[in-house]
This record gives sequence, C-alpha cells and structure tokens, in this order.
Amino acid sequence: MKITTVKTYEAMSELAAATIWSKMNSDRRVNCGVTIGAAPKRAYELVIERMKCNKHYSNFHVYTLDGSPLEHTQHTTTYAEMKKIFFEPARIKEENIHEITLQNYSMFDQQIEDDGGLDLVIIGLGSDGRFCGNLTQTTDFNSLAYEVEIKPDYPWYEFFAELYRSYNQAVPKSFVTLGPLSIMKAKEVLLIAHGDNKAEALAKMLKGPLTEDFPASFLRQHSNITVIADEDAAKLIS
Repeated sequence: MKITTVKTYEAMSELAAATIWSKMNSDRRVNCGVTIGAAPKRAYELVIERMKCNKHYSNFHVYTLDGSPLEHTQHTTTYAEMKKIFFEPARIKEENIHEITLQNYSMFDQQIEDDGGLDLVIIGLGSDGRFCGNLTQTTDFNSLAYEVEIKPDYPWYEFFAELYRSYNQAVPKSFVTLGPLSIMKAKEVLLIAHGDNKAEALAKMLKGPLTEDFPASFLRQHSNITVIADEDAAKLIS
C-alpha cells in the first residue's frame, strides 16, 4: 500500500487526475471503475481539461461501481450523476460506458473479466467506512457484485431518502454494487480521502480491525492500492 498525504484538496485532485491520465495514455484498452462523490469530482474535472487539448480517447472504457434504479429509465443514479460530471464533458462514447444495473449485475463481473479486467478503480471513503455500495450491516467480504435491499432500519437509509427526494422519486427496494471480491480483482485501486470528517474513517481503514462492520478495512488487503489524502483526512495517521 502506498499512502500519499498532500496539503490541499486541489493537490490531492491533481495527483489523482495524473494517475487517471497516465492510464488513459496507454496504447491499449484501459478499463476504469468510477464512482460519484465529492472526493473524485475535481479529479474528473482536471482530466476533462486535459482531454479537451488532446485526441479522443477511444481506448478508455469506464465502468460504474454501483447504482440504484431511476424511474422511467434503464439507468441508475450513479450513471445519471457521472453523465453530468464526467461522461458527457469528457465526450466518452456511449459504447465505452459500462453500467452495472439490477438487470445485469449477476453477469457484470464476468463482463469485466471478458473485457480484460479493471486496470484502475477510483473510490472515495465514507465516514462510516463505506466504499462503492458496500455499506455497514449489508457487506459480505466474500461477495462479487450483489443486490442490496434498502430498508428504513439501516443506518444509511437516510442517504437514499435524501438522494431520491432530489429526483422527486420514491426510494427503491434495492440497489446493486460491485462487492469486495470484485474490487480485489482490479489491477490497481486509487482511494481518495479529504476533509477532517474522513480522518477517523481513514485511520480505521488503515489500522483498525478487519471487519464487515467497517467495510473499507477490507481494502488494505489489496496488493496494489494507493491512498491519496489531504492533511485534514490524514491527521490521525501521520
């Protein structure tokens, strides 16, 4: 594991963007797992700025890591958000976008494998230890892609309630996510953490017990994971 601490969110984003950019400039197909959130948002913007001055990257394929369904569409909330902040501004062709959904999640790991595997996975870190859609009380460390019921008694239910209020839709019955074993198959994982509200979570991820109650603890078992954190997020590990 490589841990890099920088002073600011902007510096963190620049490093993350450089990692993504270096993969994109390979002379072969590159498969990148992407997720939404404040942590990677600026990194995506910096990648988009570089892409505007260069050729179209037809070798660059993106895979959503999780998603919950939207009414009146085949797409998920993750796809909808990524389309706004990355897919459309980066002019990524539709055939290069691969979305995990309720309809295909049971075959998604095999699709990724058939496509050559994920070269890079970009993820944030939840203050409760979540990563992708691997959440407290529903994560199984032995899982590939799986479906998760959304129940009001789960501690993270309000996250979905707030999300769907923004879409003026009812909370669905379930969502899907790549599981811990799916992420372990990726060739490289880039985890981005910023803000003092992530300091305790980052410390637990790196030094706490390995437990499904704190899903991100599983990530430190990956053989090629890089953590980039700003000083606020890293204050408990330095």
